[in-house]
Parts: sequence; structure tokens; C-alpha cells
Amino acid sequence: MFQRLKKQVETGALSALIIIPLVLCVVAFLGLACYFSLTSILPPSLAALVTAAAGIVLIAFVLLLARLSAPSSKKPPKAGVEDYADDFERLLGERADPLLARWAKEHPDRAAVTSLLLGLAAGYSRAARRVLLDAWLRHAEAETRRRGPRADD
Repeated sequence: MFQRLKKQVETGALSALIIIPLVLCVVAFLGLACYFSLTSILPPSLAALVTAAAGIVLIAFVLLLARLSAPSSKKPPKAGVEDYADDFERLLGERADPLLARWAKEHPDRAAVTSLLLGLAAGYSRAARRVLLDAWLRHAEAETRRRGPRADD
């Protein structure tokens, strides 16, 4: 299944790499043709202005069509996804360190920046990942001993 998906993505990317420059060339030559055809009727500066205005109107029309054809984002989310999210949030809330959870609620901006920096450090460096994992394991063991055995574990 992943091979088929990979092949479709590769084909789509290759097609886009070929088609996009061709479309840009066609649009550029169409603009030049419009300009040159208008220079026989209008002065060059006015022909350039009319060509640019026609391009802007064409872009606005394409954006309007794209907006109208896009599916509405006002559809309600699926109930099953929210149920899993609520269950996961509840599970994390039960297992979170109360001091850390309170700090994150009091300082959400600092908590977001801290988690981002820790995630970058863990993703960038194997040594940092090992240090963070060891610190977390030690904290988890100490917290487990402090809270005592749980009935649902």
C-alpha cells in the first residue's frame, strides 16, 4: 500500500515539476501576445496597462472559482475523533505531574516555548535525547513511588 502511495506521490511531483513551468511559459506568452495585439490599437504604455489589468481580473476570477469550488469548512468535525482526543487528554491529565500541569496552565506561552525547545533538542541531538529520556525515566520512577501503586495499571 505504501509503495503505491509513494509511486502516486512521485508521479504527482514529477508531473507538477514539468507542468508548472510549462503553464508559466504559456501564460507569459499569452500575456505577450495580448500586449503585442493591443499595441496595434493602443499606445504601448496603455497596452501594457490593459494587459496587466486583464491579468489581474483573470487571477481574481481563478481565485473566486477556487474559493467557490473548495468544500465548506463549516462542516462539524467527526464525533469519533473528539472522543479519542478527550480520552487522550484525560489520560494525560491523570498521569501528569500536578506541579508541572499547574505551571503549564499558569504559563501557557512559556510551556509552549519550552516544549518546542525540548522537542527540537530531542530531535536534533542523540545525546540530548538520551539525557531527556533518562531525566524523564528517573522522574517517572520517583513519581510512581510517591503516588504508590495504581489500581488500573
